[in-house]
Amino acid sequence: MSLKGFFRILLLIGGYFFLLLGVYSGILLVTGGLFTVVEALVVCALPFIAMYSFIIYTIIIIAMVRLHRKKTKIWILPIILGIIVLGFNSLPFLGIRTTISQGDAQFAEVFGPNYIDQIPDNLTSKFKDQPFNLWDMYNNHEIYECNITYDCGPYLTVPGYNDKFYFDYYCPTAGDGPFPTIINIHGGAWVLGNKGIENRPMASRYLAHQGYAVFDIQYGLGRFPDFPEIDRAFAWVQNFLGRELLNKSYTLSEMAEQIIGNFTDYLVAHTAEYKVDTNRIWVTGGSAGAHLAGLFLGYNSTYKHLFNDTLKLKGLILFYCPANLTHLFNYHADDSGAEFFNIDLGYFFARVADGTPQQNATLFRNLSPVNLADSSAPPCLILHGQVDKMAPYIEAEQLYDKLQAVTNHTIFLTFPFQGHAFDYVFNSPGGQVSMYYMERFLAATQYCI
Repeated sequence: MSLKGFFRILLLIGGYFFLLLGVYSGILLVTGGLFTVVEALVVCALPFIAMYSFIIYTIIIIAMVRLHRKKTKIWILPIILGIIVLGFNSLPFLGIRTTISQGDAQFAEVFGPNYIDQIPDNLTSKFKDQPFNLWDMYNNHEIYECNITYDCGPYLTVPGYNDKFYFDYYCPTAGDGPFPTIINIHGGAWVLGNKGIENRPMASRYLAHQGYAVFDIQYGLGRFPDFPEIDRAFAWVQNFLGRELLNKSYTLSEMAEQIIGNFTDYLVAHTAEYKVDTNRIWVTGGSAGAHLAGLFLGYNSTYKHLFNDTLKLKGLILFYCPANLTHLFNYHADDSGAEFFNIDLGYFFARVADGTPQQNATLFRNLSPVNLADSSAPPCLILHGQVDKMAPYIEAEQLYDKLQAVTNHTIFLTFPFQGHAFDYVFNSPGGQVSMYYMERFLAATQYCI
């Protein structure tokens, strides 16, 4: 065999590998993962990869057809596989149409068919013109002008451990305020994460450009000192995200106290400094951050003793929120994919939660947003990927059903063929559509209720 023939076969093997990988990725897009949490991490990136797969796989298909030569009918095989792959990768784009139809219908139902006419022109003039623009996905490089102050605070120093929690502050470049204010809580499974790059900074810039003050905040995270190798791995990730490993391991109850209690007190004490409109407050977050934001549903009940009632909650915006911790614990404790890798997710979850549902049912009930919804609940915008297996989609359905039973100001947007963190890339289909409805929700909860 000649050297040229050898490289031809090598390229064909590589091409088939990528095509089969594309088929497998497509199956993950449809199912959310065959082995749950292990592949669920991969699913997070697939909608972003799909943005560029049409170009990449078209090149692969053309190259493989030419390499096969048309003397045999095998050249048809890469075309068939390529069509399957491209079909799978088109699903997130096709699914967006369902989300848009759902969003338009629900906004008209909740806020009225002409709700947009009630919103001042100075806000609507800055709105996105359409939920999704294919060209913007590749070509929108706009840097939204706003003022940003990094590492403000600390809003809390933990006695005895010297852990300090800071925040980044985004605000409009013009105006004296006070500005409607958004508290933005990062995700990371309650054990990782940081303000800044890990917490959709482009979204914070965009909202500040729209006229909002945005507080991107830190809070305590869980640690696993019994597993030093895991602690070291977390330390490496945290350093990469620009944050040192904390001295103390924090539980979910302590995180709730820090955000609902300490930070809201700090916000009230520094209202003038940060130009905060205390009558217009929203809380948002993704994943673990959405869970902690969801606990604000208990601001008038379970967590009334923590929440500074000088602030008036106008709404909650929850991205892929783990809303039922009892269900979440049992779901991940039984994860066969994690067991294959000898990972006991139940143990790690129990460590952060400070117990299990069997040991302390009341604790898990109080830490589950689905159990906190009552008639005093602020308006909620729930956004969730339909194949999410990290924060199961069924929990978003449970939360929506509970809120619908007690209040009529809840919007639930489903993103078909999208998993966890579907909005992380700002110009992706999930990123564009979610911001389109988020800015309208922020405005509608001010002027249409």
